[in-house]
Amino acid sequence: MQLETTPIEGVHVIQKRIFQDDRGQFCRLYAADEFAHIGLDTKAVHVNSSTSALKGTLRGIHFQYPPFSETKIVSCLSGAIWDVAVDLRPDSPTRFQWFGVELTPSNGKSLLVPDGCGHAFLTLADSSTVVYVVSNTYNIESESGAKYDDPMLNIAWPLEPQVISDKDTNWDCLANRFGELLRLGDV
Repeated sequence: MQLETTPIEGVHVIQKRIFQDDRGQFCRLYAADEFAHIGLDTKAVHVNSSTSALKGTLRGIHFQYPPFSETKIVSCLSGAIWDVAVDLRPDSPTRFQWFGVELTPSNGKSLLVPDGCGHAFLTLADSSTVVYVVSNTYNIESESGAKYDDPMLNIAWPLEPQVISDKDTNWDCLANRFGELLRLGDV
């Protein structure tokens, strides 16, 4: 595995090695020893998957407050997604900046989204399946999110989202939530 840096500290693109033969392909999605070798200390507490039936499905922007904040390693197993990490850390010089990358089964890329960052993705193809390796347990009281079209973030989605949950359309704008977002810096 190779680790590619991004303009946001702690957000990395992980380039996985893909092995192909006449049967198809194989790649390792998560390997604690390989991540440690390239300088990442991540733990896996949950492995989640989601499948979106339609192109243009948006999920996110999601995050959890401490002590349940989480690091995610996101991979696409079928279809294609535009995966986005949003820096929400109070003391970060790149706070409210985002980074996006296309993830597909054939490009071998995963996105590492660290604690204190929000995560979202938009499907670029029908029947897209995503796997998330998550470093902490889900806690509904610590769950939060941001609007995908929040003007403070100004995310350049590659296509207009078509399918969005009520929960994801109803998050308040970040400009109205600065006090709440300071909780992301809590230890």
